[in-house]
Amino acid sequence: MSTLFSSVNLALRALLTHQQSIQVTEHNVANVNTPGYRRQEAVLAAGLPYPSPHLTGNVFAGQMGTGVMVDLIRRFNMEFYDGRYRRELGETKRWSLEQQVLSQVESTLSETGEDSLVSKMDAFWSGWQALSNDPTNMALRADLKEKADNLVGALNWRANALIQLREDQDLAIQSRVDEINSIAGQIAKLNAEIASVKGSGDQPNDLMDSRDQLLDRLAELSGATVNIQENGEANVTIGQHALVIGSRTFSLTTAPDAANFNLTKITWQEDGLDFDASRGELAGLLDARDRVIPAQLDALDNVANTLATRVNQLHQTGYGLNNAHGLDFFDLTGPTTHHALNIRLSTNLDDLNNIAASTTTDSPGNGNLAGTIARVQEELLMSGNSASITQYYTGKVGEFGLEVSGAETRSRDRQTVIDSLSSMRESVTGVSLDEEAANLVKSQRAYQAASRMMTAIDDMLDRVINGMGLVGR
Repeated sequence: MSTLFSSVNLALRALLTHQQSIQVTEHNVANVNTPGYRRQEAVLAAGLPYPSPHLTGNVFAGQMGTGVMVDLIRRFNMEFYDGRYRRELGETKRWSLEQQVLSQVESTLSETGEDSLVSKMDAFWSGWQALSNDPTNMALRADLKEKADNLVGALNWRANALIQLREDQDLAIQSRVDEINSIAGQIAKLNAEIASVKGSGDQPNDLMDSRDQLLDRLAELSGATVNIQENGEANVTIGQHALVIGSRTFSLTTAPDAANFNLTKITWQEDGLDFDASRGELAGLLDARDRVIPAQLDALDNVANTLATRVNQLHQTGYGLNNAHGLDFFDLTGPTTHHALNIRLSTNLDDLNNIAASTTTDSPGNGNLAGTIARVQEELLMSGNSASITQYYTGKVGEFGLEVSGAETRSRDRQTVIDSLSSMRESVTGVSLDEEAANLVKSQRAYQAASRMMTAIDDMLDRVINGMGLVGR
């Protein structure tokens, strides 16, 4: 039966409920600029009516309400947006990072400026052509040696820069693997806490915010996909391999790969399977390290090897001013497998008289061999004897330019998509100060009304307790 004391309880419940609703609004406002925070809402519901329905007992005019209560603290979230956002985020980061590496490679090759490798090769061939016209001119011999040295230096510098860039990407790969393992451990810990809180009937909103931030970062790194279970746990996979299952993690490990210049190889620690991902920063770094940069190194190596081999082959048949014969012009021996890094001028050229320009002995004015070497520029020595050295290299540079342009386009297009998805997600999960102000006023008014109701009940109780039995006195 409803009494004044039950009315006190009803008013108190209203006060506490609207106070909690105000606290939720305060929490939203406080975190308006907090990255990853998703707004919350106190969902109100009517209390259970009294008395409970039963077949026997006193007959009342109807069930009496018991006031209001906070049914749950709702967290605004849309898993559909999250899943699509993370897929696009992985793609965006993959192409964005690869575009950055390609830009560094493009800057290293520097084929659009005056210091290009093609210009160095043209100067080298012109040096031989000039020597063919005046083979006894020591100034022309010195000029040829200088141009050859410039060409060698350009090949050495580019090869060394690309190798260093590849090693830099390798360090970045190791760093991201460590970060993935660290994030996986944090997600597993949060999974256990979230499942425990949900199991007790509460809503672990802030814990889920923290986990979602980690899941977003994991998508950036590896293109990981997420599947939320009924108990609130997030199962995470990369490619077709599990990374997190409940509170258990499957770690990635790294080790030098002897088959790939001792660069880092990524495998799964538990079963030894190779890591495979098509999205995320790791995919972009691996593609740049193992495909893009080696392709440019191979092009430089082919140029260095073909040029040095052909020039040496011809130079060995000629004679210097001192009748030196059978000497190499270039030296390709070195500690690495990269011809572009190993190529040097032969020590034979320390004596300029050893430069062979003549096709016969005792013929200082014969510059026929120098002219033949100059015409190597036009010989079809590359790509199955279908292209000259210059044509081959400019073709490779052109192909690389298209790849750079393609990466830039993909990065820009993906960024447009991710910006749109981010705006859509923010419209659902983000905090609006205008909306929170309206909610605050609504809760405040309800709290004030509950306070006045409590005051009225207090007056009624005072009359009953302190005013009864005083009639006639």
